[in-house]
Amino acid sequence: MSLVAHLIALVIGHGAMLLPPPRNAIDSTIPGNNWGNGTNSTGKIEILHCSCTNGTEACRPGQSVFWFSQGCTPGCDSCDHNGQRVPFWDHCNATRKTPFKPTLDPIYRSANRNATPGGPHDIWVFQPWRSPGLAPVSDSCGMAGGSPVPVFNGGEYTTTIYAKQGDLGSKQLKPRPTGMTWKAGDVANVSWYLAFNHGGGYKFRICPKSETLNEECFQKPEHQLEFASTEHIVLLKEGPQAISNTIVQHGGGVGWMLNPIPMPNFVGSDCDDMNGHPCHGCPCGSGYPGGNTNTSFPNPFGRDRAGQNTAIVDLIRVPQVPAGDYVVGFRWDCETSSQVWTQCSDITIE
Repeated sequence: MSLVAHLIALVIGHGAMLLPPPRNAIDSTIPGNNWGNGTNSTGKIEILHCSCTNGTEACRPGQSVFWFSQGCTPGCDSCDHNGQRVPFWDHCNATRKTPFKPTLDPIYRSANRNATPGGPHDIWVFQPWRSPGLAPVSDSCGMAGGSPVPVFNGGEYTTTIYAKQGDLGSKQLKPRPTGMTWKAGDVANVSWYLAFNHGGGYKFRICPKSETLNEECFQKPEHQLEFASTEHIVLLKEGPQAISNTIVQHGGGVGWMLNPIPMPNFVGSDCDDMNGHPCHGCPCGSGYPGGNTNTSFPNPFGRDRAGQNTAIVDLIRVPQVPAGDYVVGFRWDCETSSQVWTQCSDITIE
């Protein structure tokens, strides 16, 4: 099976699984709320619009990009819901018994590549992608709005008949049949769309539908969906384009996929002031001394596309698991924020 291009995403928001269609996009079934044509928006503190198209028709992502966790530091017991971007912020420093050392090999960084590990410019050392899979999440299927109450940095969710701000996806969202059946040992297409880039990397996992949908289940070795290709298909207006991918091969996060679109300096990578607003550099007002260059991490589509929104299709191998109904879990660990995006989809494996 070859990679199949499904969607082009043009969004201002965050990121979400597209294929299989997630439970988190159920509000797209409400008339006038498909979110794909850019007319819908969420938030009063910070109004954000979403649009998603396959080039000729709008897709229907709903508010799936607003199901996430924030204030999540690897090694902490829980997320504190504060997503402000602050250098060297360990969200559980006061209770941590031993110093935490990031597990990711620096060659897999998506941002801040010119900072010496452990040096004064290594500002994102405590962010989720620096230790893939080790940051806690509020819920493995996401929290609506990323926090119990609306906050800046996209942490708002528009209430619908299906969910409200602070709801937990694994508890609030009902199964949403997709009609998709995978065969154990075969390969299948999955995709996600990158809304507003926060760097980092991602993983697809499964959990039996009959079990509790949490990280304990999704992170079991037998539930990992291994990437089965050396390429992504990235969907652009002018058509799909294949680019090489980067799968973590050693150190922390083996088997995770590096986000292929580099983090442009000052686009989603500014630090925040104490009011939660970008403050021109990181640390505030300093510029971006440890930031990437076009040489250290070149954009595969050219500098003029820096920060643009994209849909990314990958090929995965279906594990040898008992036949039955499963939930696919998508997890994106960010590097320039303390945020983790998670969504859940329903499939059958035979």
